[in-house]
Formats: sequence, structure tokens, C-alpha cells
Amino acid sequence: MKRYVYYLLGMNILVLGITCNTLSNLGVGAFSTLPFALSSLSALTFGQANIIFYLLFVFLQIIIERKISVKFVLEIPFSFIFGFLVDFYQYLIPSMDLNIYTQIIVLLFGNTCCAIGVYFMLKGDLIMTPVDGLVLSISEVSHKPYSICKNCFDISMILSTVVVCLVCRSPIYGIGVGTVFSAFYIGRVIRFCIKYI
Repeated sequence: MKRYVYYLLGMNILVLGITCNTLSNLGVGAFSTLPFALSSLSALTFGQANIIFYLLFVFLQIIIERKISVKFVLEIPFSFIFGFLVDFYQYLIPSMDLNIYTQIIVLLFGNTCCAIGVYFMLKGDLIMTPVDGLVLSISEVSHKPYSICKNCFDISMILSTVVVCLVCRSPIYGIGVGTVFSAFYIGRVIRFCIKYI
């Protein structure tokens, strides 16, 4: 029961953090840049865009590992639940005009929530997010360290976002100082939680 509580609590805290990152207008996490850009360029909500990409990531895991396993199947309902939660929190917390100081505070709070959310989901140890699952599949098949694969994945998401926005002749959505900050900050907070909590 504790594992389920940890996992559900972590998922909600993570989604709260992602929502705050989008509200700060300083840039979202690397793994969210492409869904955020897609939602900004289309009629899709941010949650719906996340569902599309998460399902795509599940499909890519099946192709990479050349098998269908229970962990892949479980990531499908997770994708829908996560997407619905994203839209729920986006509806619950309305966007507002923030000055640069409140933007920084919201960004810091959002990234802290993301880190704590990931920590609790790790404690629950139930279902991997499709993002982490895809990176793990790439790491196992390529025999490369997970950390290197994660960095390459994040960079590819950012570059893909830039390309899509340039092709659509639109502003570069979702990428900013917050994107760079989250790359350095979230991992360190997770490490702190694992060590001291």
C-alpha cells in the first residue's frame, strides 16, 4: 500500500511541477519541450500532446527491444492517466502575468516539485514513465550508460523542438533558461532526497 501511495503522490507532485514550469514562461524541462511545442502549434492540449508522445515512446521501446512485455503494456494506461492529470492541473492553476522575480520563484518551485515527484515515484517502484522506459531500452540495447543516453535523449528533444518550430515559422516554444536550469537542478535534488530522506 505504501508503494501505491508513494507512486500516486509522486505523480501528482511531478505534474504540479511541470505545470508550474509552464506557468513560469522561462522554459520547460527538456522531456516536455516537444509536447509543449506541439500543443502551442495545434489545437491539442498539453496533456493530449503528452499522451501522443508517451504512446509513441512505448511503441519505440517495443521496436528497440523487439518484444512486448508487461512493463510496456502498463505504460499505456500510465500515459493516459498522466496526460489527464496534466490537463487537470493546467485547468486548476490558471495562467497569470508574472514579473521576473515571481517567474523565477515559480520556476524554482516547479523544478523542486518535479524532483520530489520523481523521487516518490522511484520509491513506489511500480511503472516507469515512457520517457525513462525508452531511455532505459536504448541504454540496454546500445550497452551505453543510462546517464549518457538520458543526456542524448534530452538534447534530441530540444533539437527536435527547435526544428519543428523553425519549420512552422513560429517562436521557439518551451525552451529557455528554465530548460537549462532543470537539467542541472532536478538530478541534484533527487540525489539529495535519496541520500537524506
